[in-house]
Amino acid sequence: MIFGRHSYSLLKTIVSNRTFASIASTEMTEPIVHRKLVKFQKVDGKTAEVQAVYEDSLSSGSSVGTVVAFHGSPGSHKDFKFIRQKLDAMGVRFIGINYPGFKQTEGYAGQDHSNEERQSYTNAFLKDMSLSGKVIFLAHSRGCENALMTATTFPATGLVMMNPVGLRLHKSLRPLSRYQRLESVYNMLPKFLGDAMIYKMYHSFGLKVQDGEEAINALRSVIRCGLDKTLPYIQKLQEQDTKNFIIFAGRDIIVEEEIIFESLKEYKDLEHFDYEDYIPSEDFSKILKTFDSGKGASVFVKNNKHYQNKARADLVAEVVRKILDLDTVKKNKL
Repeated sequence: MIFGRHSYSLLKTIVSNRTFASIASTEMTEPIVHRKLVKFQKVDGKTAEVQAVYEDSLSSGSSVGTVVAFHGSPGSHKDFKFIRQKLDAMGVRFIGINYPGFKQTEGYAGQDHSNEERQSYTNAFLKDMSLSGKVIFLAHSRGCENALMTATTFPATGLVMMNPVGLRLHKSLRPLSRYQRLESVYNMLPKFLGDAMIYKMYHSFGLKVQDGEEAINALRSVIRCGLDKTLPYIQKLQEQDTKNFIIFAGRDIIVEEEIIFESLKEYKDLEHFDYEDYIPSEDFSKILKTFDSGKGASVFVKNNKHYQNKARADLVAEVVRKILDLDTVKKNKL
């Protein structure tokens, strides 16, 4: 052999790093940010009103298709910049939702952060967005639950989920009572002390937040994940023609791989692919081919971390292209 095992591993790392570097070195275009008033019902029955800040790359629409993105907690539309850059080149419209309380769209009094209230906001936000034609819902981490729920409400051509949260508590959230107590302590403290405490805790986890307010909103939204209430939406998705792609990683400090593998059993007709460090470009065609006759694919990268929205932007963009092209071919045959 020309390369020993160590040399081969090093080569893969170099190739992977070069792939990411080529994305990062590409001249990035600035997101096109818009604002609009969104009124929706809270879980207590009262009406909330926020000035929603969102990204919309082609507000006049696209004949190619539209991608609507749902960020994690914490997160924003900026989390998808590498993917959006590639969608721009394809002529695909990109809409990046920003949930209230995450430093883009302002939070509001009595914000619940449950899926029920988040979905009320989502539905109101999308109601007048003119989502005609082919639409793919794309999400990362905590946002995957709301993307899944939305895909069973609005006509969806595809659903793409990166590092989804699964159907039961991950080790990073066990015991949940510890985080619930932390929220209770925060609520009892003066705001400046509570913000300082929660901000320091999030930074100790290596999670980027701008201040304590963003950190407590992230914590609250994670505590109120649907998890065990998500299965009915997966089952409903299975009854649709919606194409599906799931990608997750083994070195994820937030999402536990065992739990995601369990949830994959509920997604029927997905062909699964396992990788160690990186995905060879020649394997892209194998993954994309699964959309021709089946629902799609799931991909596991053992030595990757929580941010497949960045590390696998190239593959995710190609999956979007495939789903949109496939839908066009199908309609042309009718």
